[in-house]
Amino acid sequence: MGSHNPKTKQLKSVKTTFEIIEYLKQNTAGSVNEIAEELEAPKSTVHSHLTTLNQIGYLVNDAGTYRLSFRFVHLGRTIEESNRLRRIVQPTVETLAEATGEQAYFAVEENGLATNVVIAEGEHAIQREFLPGGQARMSNTATGKAILAFLPPEQADDIVRQWGMPARTRKTITDRDELLDELEAIREDGIAYAREESVKGLLEIAKPILSDDGTPQGAIEIAGPMKRLENEEYQRTLIEEIEKAVNEIEVNFLSAEL
Repeated sequence: MGSHNPKTKQLKSVKTTFEIIEYLKQNTAGSVNEIAEELEAPKSTVHSHLTTLNQIGYLVNDAGTYRLSFRFVHLGRTIEESNRLRRIVQPTVETLAEATGEQAYFAVEENGLATNVVIAEGEHAIQREFLPGGQARMSNTATGKAILAFLPPEQADDIVRQWGMPARTRKTITDRDELLDELEAIREDGIAYAREESVKGLLEIAKPILSDDGTPQGAIEIAGPMKRLENEEYQRTLIEEIEKAVNEIEVNFLSAEL
């Protein structure tokens, strides 16, 4: 699992570079003036960063409007192809989405956040646009809680303390003791839920992927509308499909380690 120490001294120039990249990710494109205003940074500083990123191939300058180049796609694909667990998981998650008709995910913990690695959509999947690399707090997502429950207690506490437990919806768990009780239940049952905790009307069901020593390697989730997924019989069917998927991944993952 990745580590992240927010107290480590930051290089301001590097931080500015990635703030610009994040701005362009969210807004598709932008000018020096637009980016400088949003970042509350000097235009000269922003212009220097944009020019440098353009010169080394990570931005495209179209008559003074900048956008991310396809070199980032190459970086992303390189990361995907180099991750052995992702390669093992992807076909199983795609099969899970096809079998259930729902949206299926595989997520891992990175720097204390639940990070989507594989996303697959079934025939009846909700229309949520998520891309690999998207992140969310561990405490209000099913994949996050499934992983948190099996991390060493000190590490789980550090993650919750670092990112906090702000309310995303009226049903988000914001009380630490309540979260601890839920994590204990997940350890007993092996299934994690997030009932409208990150998005109103959304039910998430997840199960962790554990290595032979019980270390969580990630989690598999199905997400869909509450009114469809809360049906007890249907929910049992979904849990069975998730459990089959996790079992298949764990067997393949452990076999690959031999």
